Amino acid sequence: MNDDNRPCEEPATEGRKKGRTLRRLLVVGVIGALLAVLTSGSAGAADDSRAAAHGLGTDTRGEQSKRVVLGFYREVLAEQRLDRVREFMREDYVQHSPGLKSGVDGYLEDYKLFHSVFPDLAGTIHQVVAQGDKVMLLATFKGHHAGTGKELVFETAELYRVQDGKIAEHWDAVDYAAMQEFGVNLPGGDQPATRSDWRGTKEQRRNLVTLLYAINTFYRQPQAPVPSAIAPDLVQHQRGLEPGLDGLRDNLRSYRERFPDLTFEIKHTVASQDKAVVFWVWRGHEKGTGKELALNRADLFRVERGRFVEHWSRLDYRAVNPFGLK
Repeated sequence: MNDDNRPCEEPATEGRKKGRTLRRLLVVGVIGALLAVLTSGSAGAADDSRAAAHGLGTDTRGEQSKRVVLGFYREVLAEQRLDRVREFMREDYVQHSPGLKSGVDGYLEDYKLFHSVFPDLAGTIHQVVAQGDKVMLLATFKGHHAGTGKELVFETAELYRVQDGKIAEHWDAVDYAAMQEFGVNLPGGDQPATRSDWRGTKEQRRNLVTLLYAINTFYRQPQAPVPSAIAPDLVQHQRGLEPGLDGLRDNLRSYRERFPDLTFEIKHTVASQDKAVVFWVWRGHEKGTGKELALNRADLFRVERGRFVEHWSRLDYRAVNPFGLK
């Protein structure tokens, strides 16, 4: 006690200072995510009113876009009907995957070249998420090398933009490491970003908010003492990771310990009624060596009662294999 009977204040310890700094950072991040919603709410409300008049908050445009993309996969790719590509793809189709060509003719050239090496290459679609003019697919492709018969298996997250009933643009996150042993070495590189679409249904906007909240709290500070948007019993589909929230936290900790300056650059987001997807690039420099990490990846979450309960991912393992990470 002081002479005037007031309690003495304890000197702030370094740990307490760090704790306050951490909480301030989290508040800034969460406020930033909420501001993104608030500043775009008017456009979303107008679209919601129109949607309600036609289908009680359904994303009609998203469903139309999904039909175009799935039709392309089922009626063109699965059947190898290259003569029908132009029914589903615009002539000015823009291909953002590094090393691949734009335009219908460019697409056909790349397709024929790849299938000359892997003639039976085919994809299996595992998840589809559509919002407005964007459609995301999680897929696995398998095929056998024409010369050796050895099987190629690689995983992808494909993102398409649909315009006037045809595919207009494409981005992806691909495990190119699986192709390297076959001599396929496509270049890496940045793919341009798109803005988040806040004009969807209430559920879609709510799932986008949950996604941004998770990124600005858990992903940026995995040990933060804040309510998590991720369920403790998270079902985990990313290979090499333990199930549950702890498994995801351990994975993030391994990155942050290796790359203290780790940052996240969000490229695209897509949300449906029960799922949210982020395409992003993780960047950092290895502690001690300064070696650079530039990881192109996509993460998909299934949402239930406002929390992420299931997780899938697609990574370009060329970026993480040299560091021994998952």
